[in-house]
Amino acid sequence: MRRAAALVVVCLLSLAAPAVAGGPDHLVDASPTADGAAIHRADVQVVRQGGDTIDAQNVAQANPHDCTGCEGIAVAFQAVIYKGSPSTIAPKNVAAAVNSNCTRCGAFAYAYQYAVNSDGHLSQDARAQIHAIEDEARQDVDAGLSYPDLDARLHDLAARFRAAIDGGLTDPHDRRATERDDQQPPQ
Repeated sequence: MRRAAALVVVCLLSLAAPAVAGGPDHLVDASPTADGAAIHRADVQVVRQGGDTIDAQNVAQANPHDCTGCEGIAVAFQAVIYKGSPSTIAPKNVAAAVNSNCTRCGAFAYAYQYAVNSDGHLSQDARAQIHAIEDEARQDVDAGLSYPDLDARLHDLAARFRAAIDGGLTDPHDRRATERDDQQPPQ
């Protein structure tokens, strides 16, 4: 086991307790209860959400409890692609790691959520990149890295995840979706 302290990492957007919402929910749970057990989970979700309220939730929770020498590692990446002009944009991103009634246990949680407005669809290349990122995250949670090293590695994957989404969005005519800047550069 790595260490007995819990490390919580929350990235991008808002922190809130898990609750019932109308949007797509993504939950990755790693909560062992048996002595010496290790549950390591990583998952990636890309969803579309429409309507007047964008409220998808992305939750990574690790809660080893009532055990000795157990470890929980939970990693959740979520991209929410929405279109139009919703009146409420309030996605929630939560990472929670807690040891309860544990001896020599470890808990680590990492959640990354990216919400982007686009009428486009993800290209095949972007889907392949996202699949590769998911595979790497799953390998990393089982690699025996220290929590700070795992955190750094996941930050790198999060940057690649966002770049794959941004670079892979195409409009219905297979042109890249781009963020527009209405200002013209000085001539």
